[in-house]
Amino acid sequence: MPNYGKVDLVPFNDAEYLRWSEGFAFRRRRERQREGKVRIEPAALSIISFAAEFGVRSILSRHFHLGDRRILRYQDPEHDDQHRGRHRFRELDAVAFSGDKATAVFEFKLSGLGSASAVSRAAKQLRSAAEMIRQGYGHTPKVAVVLIHAGEGHPDLGKPGGRYGVRPIPLEKVRLDHLPDQPIPCFIFSMKEAIEEARRIGHQVDHELERRAAREGKHGLKSAKPRRLCLPRLPIGELLTAISWMTRSLVRAVGHMTQKVTRRHTPSHHASYRRRRRGGRGRRR
Repeated sequence: MPNYGKVDLVPFNDAEYLRWSEGFAFRRRRERQREGKVRIEPAALSIISFAAEFGVRSILSRHFHLGDRRILRYQDPEHDDQHRGRHRFRELDAVAFSGDKATAVFEFKLSGLGSASAVSRAAKQLRSAAEMIRQGYGHTPKVAVVLIHAGEGHPDLGKPGGRYGVRPIPLEKVRLDHLPDQPIPCFIFSMKEAIEEARRIGHQVDHELERRAAREGKHGLKSAKPRRLCLPRLPIGELLTAISWMTRSLVRAVGHMTQKVTRRHTPSHHASYRRRRRGGRGRRR
């Protein structure tokens, strides 16, 4: 992992971070316009996930002291940020503090049917964030995955072994200083309890939108009519004439080359001569 130099945790309303995020969003819009990409309307589950994250933070705050400083400000040496004097930012979903010390980092993942890939990505992101905090503050915080499960039944968390393996742990029976380093602990919340907590703390969530999210899943329903494939208009008559002319020319060229290759040539050392008559009737003596 590269050395990010001075790493700071800043609040999410930091002025420099707000300017950077606005510029980042503007550059993304310009890039999509240049590439001709059409913005797709997000699924209902993606819309209400914002409120669900607020609800989960509220639940976590009953067990951990969450702070507002959850934005990592750093300089990437691969982009020569140190010499250019510019910063980059990375948002963390939740950070627990003990005094002024960041003691735990949480990564939220929204999952519908398959959860193993989501928690694996979250584990990798957490390891990276913990290493950045270690470079900036000299200590490595604990890490934990928070899975907001929108499907039915028990989520699939994959194998618990390895550096990025996770294991479900009940939130009520855990202490911050007793969080294991490996496998990474995973707290599981249902979408329903996250939304109910969001409503309790004052967030307005449309009931119809919530039902639609449960029905559609993470990626939504393709309710729009499929677009017809539009081909460019071509002069078909002229195109067929050109193809026919090219075909005739090719056939003539192949026939000419075939005649040249198969034509029999008489070797020069076999010159024609008159056959001599041997002895027999009519031979002079």
